[in-house]
Amino acid sequence: MGYSFTMNKLASDLNDALQNTVVDRQLSDLGRRMYFPKGIVAQAAEAKSKATKYNATVGMAYAKGSPMTLPLISELTSPLSTEESVAYAPTAGVAALRDAWKDQILKKNPDLAGIRTTRPAVVPGLTAGIAVVADLFTDAGETLFLPDLFWGNYRLIFEERRRCRLQEFTFFNSEGTFDRTAFAEGARSAATGGKLTVILNFPNNPAGFTPSREDVDFIRKTLVNLADSVPVTVISDDAYFGLFYDDDAYKQSLFTVLADAHPNLMAIKIDGATKEDFVWGFRIGFVTVAFKGMTEDQARAVEQKLTGTIRSMVSNSSMLAQSVLLRALNHPDYDKQKEEAFQLLSGRFTTLKEIIANKEKDKLAPGLQPMPCNSGYFMSFRCNGFSAEALRLALLEDGVGVISVKDQFLRVAFAGVDRELLPGLFDDVFKAADKFR
Repeated sequence: MGYSFTMNKLASDLNDALQNTVVDRQLSDLGRRMYFPKGIVAQAAEAKSKATKYNATVGMAYAKGSPMTLPLISELTSPLSTEESVAYAPTAGVAALRDAWKDQILKKNPDLAGIRTTRPAVVPGLTAGIAVVADLFTDAGETLFLPDLFWGNYRLIFEERRRCRLQEFTFFNSEGTFDRTAFAEGARSAATGGKLTVILNFPNNPAGFTPSREDVDFIRKTLVNLADSVPVTVISDDAYFGLFYDDDAYKQSLFTVLADAHPNLMAIKIDGATKEDFVWGFRIGFVTVAFKGMTEDQARAVEQKLTGTIRSMVSNSSMLAQSVLLRALNHPDYDKQKEEAFQLLSGRFTTLKEIIANKEKDKLAPGLQPMPCNSGYFMSFRCNGFSAEALRLALLEDGVGVISVKDQFLRVAFAGVDRELLPGLFDDVFKAADKFR
């Protein structure tokens, strides 16, 4: 005889608050049952402000009112206090950091001004953010719509963990531009199951490509039209956001044009400090949600669903990393140093474009077809007539590390190689490819 589950009242209350919204229509079975409990974490948070005499709630050791740690840890993490370095962080993140990141989102995406979104929830990296969203909004047997050039971890998260079916559309057409026709026809096909879930990653990994403003407007129009008949969720994986080197690339997040687009379209932005602030090992990402007409109570209910999911998966993210990032965001040299880092990568992109232009002029390695690239960390070649994996292995024997994707594409992370070394890298790639002709 099977065990009978009864939905927790806190989950029911959140579901009631979200009733008749796109969130309600898109919640997975797990998402419908998710809530943030009034357990140890919530009670400890209440005690932090009210327990002025004694606080014997949270499982942390204190001495003289501050979290204890080893003296050498204090030395290594100076000038941070132990509260900033070794204490537990709130489940959804340090409040000041969440607010500072929302300010950053608005600064980088000015068209979001006046549009209500949830307060960004902190997750331990963008991967965790995508997994949290997958848990909340996808069920086994459902379809995830995405380009044929995508980050491989989507397969583990959605196909293996959530048992979704991946439906791909051709990212580039024969002219080497965003394939609008493939996107529109594929989205209509993917929506036939009664709901549509889309994930788009700009700048794209592995292509290093961001569509134009006209392409983004087309994407928006296509999805808004579909939202008239089915609930739509669009996940914007903004891992490489801000690294736009070409004037043709749309320089705000896709989330910006979708956040207030339609009451039956939920826009989700997953971003973070990982690449934007060059702190890969910090594992600090953010999840932000919006839909047209979202009320303050509904935003709070979504945040509670997110917080409960984070609590159930990882408890919380690193306090040390959040504290360092918060101090960095508030530092007077932050913008200047970000610009210097951007210019360094932009210079590598300029050299990359020169190398590709010379390759095409000199007819080097004709079996390698460069894919459009205008942003991010990567560029990719389509391997025509031979195996990308075979080329990767040949290069590896020569001391050159690159990535093969689907045995069709060779991904080169130009961001990981100093500018003066890029000509040598690509010369090795071209010479190796010539041997496969």
